[in-house]
Amino acid sequence: MSEKKDKPTLEESFAKIESILAQMEDQETSLEEAFGLYQAGVGELKTCNVILDEVEKKMQILNADGELEEL
Repeated sequence: MSEKKDKPTLEESFAKIESILAQMEDQETSLEEAFGLYQAGVGELKTCNVILDEVEKKMQILNADGELEEL
């Protein structure tokens, strides 16, 4: 169960991406810092994809009664 506590929510990942974008748009951000931020952003996007894939799988395994069936 501790796995769910460690995993960020989709909203948290989106907030991190927005923060990263704001930092990248700052004129004071160096090219090296921007590249590091870019890498962090790509990592957050991957996290979002994992979360969305999990949600999609859960939606696909709803039975006829609308109950979630375990894989």
